[in-house]
Amino acid sequence: MRDVGHLTYDDPMTDRRDSLHKHPRVTIEAASELISVDIPTLREWVRLGDLVIEQQGDMEVVQLDVVTALASRHRAARRGTFHNRLREAEGSPSSGEVVSVVDLQELARDREG
Repeated sequence: MRDVGHLTYDDPMTDRRDSLHKHPRVTIEAASELISVDIPTLREWVRLGDLVIEQQGDMEVVQLDVVTALASRHRAARRGTFHNRLREAEGSPSSGEVVSVVDLQELARDREG
């Protein structure tokens, strides 16, 4: 009872999770492209001790999950700074109002006109 390309009930099922890496390593260029963070930022995180670059042959590799976590933390911090600047700006929406790109565009139009 074998069909080419199909497992049947009498075939042993192998655990395919063993082929997945829990902490995949990718080149620094691939990490930069996948996570949308420029390479100088990645190197800055290395300088600060937040990220480790490993040499594998002639390639520099990093753990993708570490880069993802650092990028997420960096974006959240930057978003917080943006919201704080908006709140402090003269004529900005009050703290009870939602601050969005639309609010920012409206504020810019009001300042121009």
